[in-house]
Amino acid sequence: MAELDDHTRPNPDPAATEAPSAAVASTTEEIVTAPDDLNPKESEAMAAAPELQFGLEADHLTLVLPTTQTYEIEAWEVIWVKFQEQLKAASNFPVAYVHLIAQNQLVGGRQLQELADLLKPHDLKLKRIYTNRRQTAIAAATAGYSVDQDPPNQLLADVPLKLKPLLAPDKEPEVLYIDQTVRSGVEIVHPGSVIVTGDVNPGGSIVADKDIVVWGCLRGVAHAGAKGDRTGRIMALQMEPTQLRIADVVARAAPQAVEQRKPEVAYLTQEGIRLAPALKFSKNYQYQADQQHWQETSDPLLPVIS
Repeated sequence: MAELDDHTRPNPDPAATEAPSAAVASTTEEIVTAPDDLNPKESEAMAAAPELQFGLEADHLTLVLPTTQTYEIEAWEVIWVKFQEQLKAASNFPVAYVHLIAQNQLVGGRQLQELADLLKPHDLKLKRIYTNRRQTAIAAATAGYSVDQDPPNQLLADVPLKLKPLLAPDKEPEVLYIDQTVRSGVEIVHPGSVIVTGDVNPGGSIVADKDIVVWGCLRGVAHAGAKGDRTGRIMALQMEPTQLRIADVVARAAPQAVEQRKPEVAYLTQEGIRLAPALKFSKNYQYQADQQHWQETSDPLLPVIS
């Protein structure tokens, strides 16, 4: 259309000029929200993504991810959009903490942070992660969350999921490596052995069905052989634990002078938990299966280390 000359341009009417703008705004809003104009891939992903199941327990909210056999999560942004709607619908919660049962989904530090950000406006705080994937356990521990690699046998009554077994019966559990210090308030639970290349601070806890190795100073709680394995050992470059547990036996290490500190091994004897220098233990101790405890032996082929 040709532009009007100045003398033929109609006088501006405020009402007339505002009406088209409102019409444009209304039209724009409809275009943004119209379902028919959504990206087909996004619509498909949104329709296929399941809602996360969650419910209240005694002192926390339990959030359950589907197993990868049911639905392997790749588009986390779609999952979070749906979960955000669920949180808004549920409104207020009478608890402060959330436990995430991640099962065998691969959950990284980014996803954990996104979940924590979603929970924050509802005064909820992510506290513990249950998983049977080593990568997820490491990501959760690195982010400062308590980790349990042995999910609870019973879930909420309103969460009709059956957890897959962690491992095949004939498969030995993998060693879990924690490449950082375990801070106060963090608990690591693992069905195999745990190796920490750092310290375990007071208030930190390591629970392992097998052995525990701390390549640093152990100042927190260490529980080896948690399922009753009396061969479990706890090894640390520096032993200053709050508490030591092996199987069902509990002990506390006596304070040591700085010059006496050296790598030691905590092991189970007939009298209870005892400490031995690491080098001496590796040379002179054997496990007596019939008596179910470690015992110092004199191997004629090995020198006795005092």
